[in-house]
Amino acid sequence: MNCYKRYIYILSVFIIVCSCTQPTQNTSISSVDLFTTDDFNWKELTGKAVYVTSRGGASTKIQEEVFQSVAMQELEEAKVLMPESLKELTDRFINSLYEKYPEMTEHQKMMLKENAKCGMNVLSKKNDPKRYSLIHNKLTKAFTYLRKNKEIQSGYAFVGNLAHRNVGGQKGYIINMATGDLIEIDISSAWKGIGFEDDSGKTPIGYFLVYKKYTQPGWQSRTKIATPKKMFYKLHRQTYDGEAKYIYRKSTKEEKAYICTNQFGLIGQNFGAEFVDVAATKYLRKSADDLSYIDNSNSGTRQLYIHGTNREDQLGFALSGGCVRVSNINSYIIKEIVMKQETMPVFLDAVALHAPKPVKVPGFDDTDLESIYNEQSIVIRRQNMLDSVSLAKHLQGTVIPKLANSIAYRMSKVENQQANVTISVSVPFPESAMKYWMTFIHSGGINNVNFQQRFGFKGEYFKNEMRHNQNPFYKAYYSADINSYFKNRITEARIALNINLTEALQKHEIDKELIQSINIQEQTMVNEYFNKELEVVDPLEYFAISEERKRVLHYMGMIDTLAVEFPEKFEEWEHLSWINSYLSLRESGPDSQPKGDLDYYDALLMQSYIYALGEQELYEREVKSGRLLPIKGQEFQNKLLNQYGIDGALTLLDEAGMWRLFQYSHSSENKTLIKMVSVAYPKQEMLKGMQLLAESYFSKYKWISNQYVITSEVNGEAITLAD
Repeated sequence: MNCYKRYIYILSVFIIVCSCTQPTQNTSISSVDLFTTDDFNWKELTGKAVYVTSRGGASTKIQEEVFQSVAMQELEEAKVLMPESLKELTDRFINSLYEKYPEMTEHQKMMLKENAKCGMNVLSKKNDPKRYSLIHNKLTKAFTYLRKNKEIQSGYAFVGNLAHRNVGGQKGYIINMATGDLIEIDISSAWKGIGFEDDSGKTPIGYFLVYKKYTQPGWQSRTKIATPKKMFYKLHRQTYDGEAKYIYRKSTKEEKAYICTNQFGLIGQNFGAEFVDVAATKYLRKSADDLSYIDNSNSGTRQLYIHGTNREDQLGFALSGGCVRVSNINSYIIKEIVMKQETMPVFLDAVALHAPKPVKVPGFDDTDLESIYNEQSIVIRRQNMLDSVSLAKHLQGTVIPKLANSIAYRMSKVENQQANVTISVSVPFPESAMKYWMTFIHSGGINNVNFQQRFGFKGEYFKNEMRHNQNPFYKAYYSADINSYFKNRITEARIALNINLTEALQKHEIDKELIQSINIQEQTMVNEYFNKELEVVDPLEYFAISEERKRVLHYMGMIDTLAVEFPEKFEEWEHLSWINSYLSLRESGPDSQPKGDLDYYDALLMQSYIYALGEQELYEREVKSGRLLPIKGQEFQNKLLNQYGIDGALTLLDEAGMWRLFQYSHSSENKTLIKMVSVAYPKQEMLKGMQLLAESYFSKYKWISNQYVITSEVNGEAITLAD
């Protein structure tokens, strides 16, 4: 079913049914005072209750076997004290373990019974109020950031204390964002400490999100989850690779450290421009200027996770390769949260709970880490990809020499080495092409369309930029020009990488002839959305588009389907009546009117911008009211349609979108100098100015699609390490 038919089907069903500022430091209060509400209800929060199967389906023998495990006994004891919302998720995991237990191997069952760890400690105002208050006082900056800065008032989040064990750190806290109740567990962060640099082996701090699904090209930290049937299975190169021999460190000769059971990709949300008030400034004895303007946005390409481990004996100590390790049992509780919420907020910080005390550190080998043989990626985003001079300077002067050295270093750690390097590039789908979206879908005509960026990543208007300098980012290109340009840039990068690799192999005393075993290739980047929607044309190579801007294209398709199948709605529905006078121009195509005159596709695009803005506004209102909604985009639109009907939902989107655009026009973010006088003005009289405002607003999402990705993977047989 192509895109056009899908729109007809969805709209037909609904119409038939319906016709019947910078944060400041604030440490004067404890975060205890922020959590004053009762536990939430999953059905009210997400629209779906937690379905827990009856334990009657599991035999008494299976239940008895499972609870021979000390870890499972600890989990059951902790469950009694948990908030009701987490009890439901814990029950769901336990019942799924009963169901899959007969399919587990004897070795898995043995590890579960004899070696698995849980060690949960439930902290609340009623249960262990003294430690509850201590943790809230010490980690108040983390909890305050989530509750006040991000306005998360329901659901669950994860907060990690990366301080060393001897001062009470290496603990993780699953926090109920309504009540403030805490589930304390042992974790293990990087043995090299806290840091943000690529290949540093350090754990970053700040705000992150774990996504159930995150498929942005170039990001490698992908969440992978499994049923209890794969409990203690090792994850290698993003795939399950058999069960671990042990879940404690016996010998690196026997088995290295692996990610096990479940992994949750940490996608950094701090980009260096926001002041993040962290306790780590005091713990690390750093100034706020040195540490509070943090940039953890490379955590995805660094392949950092919260994950289960086959080194459960090292939990509670900073002994990982950069990730945050948790026990395999506890990874399933996190899995249930992520599955239910679809995202999980994470905040990592470091704070001493008490004065240093002597501790005994378990066995450790600094080569026994998860990260040595992983695929690694370098992602460049803030670079002007269409400026060949500055791009070449950055790549050949900084990026490629470091990459070549990293590949050679990793090759020196294995035998029978092979390496693969893929290079891909994309630039944002430009504003000028948005108007032609329906033309692309219906006729596939892209060859004669000018692709021109009208706004930069910070709302810079192209006419102002071109007035000062002939910036190639803002020039108009044909699709064929873009294809040719990037093929040449990638060829140049391959040549430079070969030269640098030859030097790096010699530096690490590797036979330079091994360069023949390094495969460097281009990976043509075709955005999945364009592949799916543009079924009748060759794919748009080298262009990408963010989820937020996709929603504009989605609404264009929906409104255009209304125009074809239900034109009477443009008279019936007041907020769409302004488009009625343009409907007769639809068949003429874009830019069919005299220069300067508006046409159907101008009106179509503007109304789509309004709907997409309204969707964002309504979603944020829901979040601010205390609902941590796990649904966005189409699912959120469907929720509105089910709640208000198609007429009511679209009217609501229109009103909210106009209000959001009005607010943006009067904000400091707006660099167009265009201001809306009123949301009640006729849209056609404000259309050109409103369109520029909307384009400026959505330009802040364009940087996500602007990327130069170099992914490298080194394969080989592990060298036997001394114990």
